[in-house]
Amino acid sequence: MKFTQLCVAAAVSALTFSTASNAVLGPIPIYLNTEYRTESPVIGSIASTLSFNADDIKATGANSFIEFLETVPSVEMWTGNVPTIFMRGGPSNHTLVIVDGARMNPPNSTNGAVEYGLTDIILNDIEKIEIVKGSGSVLYGSSATSGVIAITTKKGAEGKHTTVSTKFGTNNAKTYALSASSGSKNGFVRFTHNNHSTDGINARSDDSTNEKDASSSHSTQIKFGTKKFDISYSKNGNRIEYDDQFGGSNDQYLTRDSSKISINAQKKNSDTWKTKFHFSQIDAVRKAYKDGIFAWGGDGDDFRNTTITAINDINIGNALLNIGLSQSEDKNIKSSSKITSKDLYANWQQTFNNININTGVRYINHSKAGNEIIYNLGASKHFENTLKLTGIYGTSFNTPTLGQLAGNSNLRPETSKNIELGLEKQHTWGFSSIKIYNNSSNNAFRSDGTTSWVYENVGKLKTKGIELSLNTNIAGYDIDFGHNYNTSKENDRVLQSIRRPKNTTHLTIGKQYGKFNSKTQVIKKSSSLDNGDIRLDGYTLINLSTNYDISDRAIVALRIKNAANKKYSVANKYNQLGRMIELGLDFNF
Repeated sequence: MKFTQLCVAAAVSALTFSTASNAVLGPIPIYLNTEYRTESPVIGSIASTLSFNADDIKATGANSFIEFLETVPSVEMWTGNVPTIFMRGGPSNHTLVIVDGARMNPPNSTNGAVEYGLTDIILNDIEKIEIVKGSGSVLYGSSATSGVIAITTKKGAEGKHTTVSTKFGTNNAKTYALSASSGSKNGFVRFTHNNHSTDGINARSDDSTNEKDASSSHSTQIKFGTKKFDISYSKNGNRIEYDDQFGGSNDQYLTRDSSKISINAQKKNSDTWKTKFHFSQIDAVRKAYKDGIFAWGGDGDDFRNTTITAINDINIGNALLNIGLSQSEDKNIKSSSKITSKDLYANWQQTFNNININTGVRYINHSKAGNEIIYNLGASKHFENTLKLTGIYGTSFNTPTLGQLAGNSNLRPETSKNIELGLEKQHTWGFSSIKIYNNSSNNAFRSDGTTSWVYENVGKLKTKGIELSLNTNIAGYDIDFGHNYNTSKENDRVLQSIRRPKNTTHLTIGKQYGKFNSKTQVIKKSSSLDNGDIRLDGYTLINLSTNYDISDRAIVALRIKNAANKKYSVANKYNQLGRMIELGLDFNF
């Protein structure tokens, strides 16, 4: 069936079961990174947004931020030696990740993606995660073509609190975490440390040595401030063993060390005008070793990103105007080569009766890519407070990184057009929605596929798809269902882009049994292709988890990932973890 026929059939089906209920349940607004972009629910009522708080994150049983993302619908993860996100079928450099306003996509990335920056995010320090699907370039700038993952870390709660967490599991996996905070009306201070290690498995299926590829990471952060001002400093280190995909030595490992300082402040100038300020600086060094000998990196791979942003929120009647200024600089500290981007953007939100309107424009002045103007227009309409129709059209702009420009100084920026239509329904029994999207990019980046990793502009990339979701509660069981159909093709290519399954289904069932809180998750993915158009079989994973409240202070957790011990591959000749069993304990002082 053609894509347009699928869209029509799905829309008719959704409308048929959606209008069966006459419940009067107003729309639930989802805020878009309230601390750093806008505090109005208008954008959240239009954009496709997933929101998770600290309890939601803990319930997944994940050890790391990467493991958490693996459980989220519409976020395709490839967890080889370089972690990769394919949101809505887009390439990995089309998803922007920010923490407390700081961009985590490193300037030394060879493909512009967040890559190892994902391992720097301390999971037990997260207060909220908001995943905005679709273009967020007007508000967030480059790398936000397919989506934005915005993370807000915790502040010190009222009083003194300490939490110690330990987990032990299969493949000698160990996790230790400590957080301590003190807070009052005058301010707060919070300290967090996390350490995770595992012996791993033999990643290459064609390797007979049975050597294992271990990994370890550690992160430490201290954050202090008041309700209107906070400053944080973090240090992170990672060591990842990996196998050479080009047939060389398997005795290789990579280290990445980084540090981040972030400052956020806000000032209420009047009853209608508030100003927010953000400053961040991230330093990252990567080093690679082969057969125990230093191979590359060090001072030559020492990069720094510095970002300064000022945002004004101005209330005008029943409307909100956001005006922002942003300057970002990526620099190779040793060679002093750098690129800068100076942006000015404005966003207008207003509600007319039952119609929400959001429109914005961003002017980009890039030292290598030149000048560009991007814009978006979104609207949503409510019908009888239970049915909502949404529509978004926008453009985006993705600039090459220093790492990409080092191989091709003539690399041009990507430009994209994005369209999305949505239908949402509140029922007496729950919530259902359907989203249809179509993205088209010009001058798309692609590597030559060799060890040199030289990038070039290859022409067009088209991604389109349908997202279906349903949430309900039946007999005390919380049920979340999501299905995503996606096609991703380059230059009118007949076959799907590599490592992008066309169909992905998530089903999560949760139940509270006295002091037990249990969840079952089923993830089903269709077949996909790898380099050379090699077919990778589809697979189904079953993940089980349960928490038991020993007391108000202590919780014990059991997690079984890939309970059926399914053997599968997300990349040709690379093994994936089999069944993993993990037992953990959280204790609050």
